[in-house]
Amino acid sequence: MGARDIARGGLLAAVAFVLLYLGGVSPYAAVAACIAAGVTSAVPLIRHARVRLAVLLYLAVSVLSLLLVPRKSVAIAYVLLTGLYPIVKYGIECRLPRSTQQMIKLVYCNLVLAAAYLLVWCGFLPQAELPGTGLLAAGWIAANVVFLLYDVGLSRLIATLRRSLPPD
Repeated sequence: MGARDIARGGLLAAVAFVLLYLGGVSPYAAVAACIAAGVTSAVPLIRHARVRLAVLLYLAVSVLSLLLVPRKSVAIAYVLLTGLYPIVKYGIECRLPRSTQQMIKLVYCNLVLAAAYLLVWCGFLPQAELPGTGLLAAGWIAANVVFLLYDVGLSRLIATLRRSLPPD
């Protein structure tokens, strides 16, 4: 990893952190800011598959956001889903046959949902409360549908960035 990669990683980390902070301050922008911050961990993977840089970027932003973002739910959403998923997506799409990719992505989504459920159940997110069983099941199904839409949107955004980014 050269100086150029370190500088790009630092800039991407700063952008991601500012987005998460803005999402933590403004409740209306929380979801959009979290998703936009998550896209930054996909940027190192777009041209040259710099997985190490993407992981370091994710780790740095995760630690900073857990320490400094006012609303911890925004930071936890980044840590569990939107920050890590572009890296996981890259690994799944590079290593697994196309026929199993969607199923593995849904397994990942459900593991993240289970982790979020456990965080709420154990009291790590006191501002969230557990819904009843029926509402929980409906929310779980809706979360899977939204995740699939997020996956398609992320794929299209990555394809657009690949076409529009200048060569190194």
